[in-house]
Amino acid sequence: LAWTNKPVRYAIGGYLGHMWELYAMWAWIGAASAAAYALHVSPELASDWAKITAFLAIATGAVACAPAGKAADRFGKAEITIAAMVLSAGFAVLSAVTFGVAPWLTLVLAILWGLTIIPDSAQFSALVADHAPDEFAGSLMTLQTALGFALTVVTVQGTPILADLWGWPAVLLVMAMGPIFGIVSMLAFIRSAK
Repeated sequence: LAWTNKPVRYAIGGYLGHMWELYAMWAWIGAASAAAYALHVSPELASDWAKITAFLAIATGAVACAPAGKAADRFGKAEITIAAMVLSAGFAVLSAVTFGVAPWLTLVLAILWGLTIIPDSAQFSALVADHAPDEFAGSLMTLQTALGFALTVVTVQGTPILADLWGWPAVLLVMAMGPIFGIVSMLAFIRSAK
């Protein structure tokens, strides 16, 4: 049913794109920003700034969640997921292409990325619940969540390995691939739900 019900399938696909990026960013934004800061300041100061950056990047996401829920009720859940993923992918790409340019830019982009990376999260489960048969809604949301967190095992564990091989800018671009996939899935969701 998760595969044959197209709106459910595409909502799960959107969620997987979202999860590809979310926990890898939360887990490693401190290390990535420390590497960027270390191009301008001592490793000790870079580490201190990175801790503050990670806190702000994660904490600011909470600010956007309630407004995103209200906006989803007004404009549509799928539309809000797309908007959030466009922004989060954009900030991931900007963080990659401006890596190490200036400490203030690293901080601002990390905060904006953190602000936009999470507000779509609840909408994916709501969309599965909205489009699943009532008797299977709980099981399908459980499957969705299980698949998403299984994916994070790969992305969280793989991120530092790829950073050692390719460098942080390339890894930040890899993170952006998740929401790009999610956007494609959610555009298909909108078409299939009509």
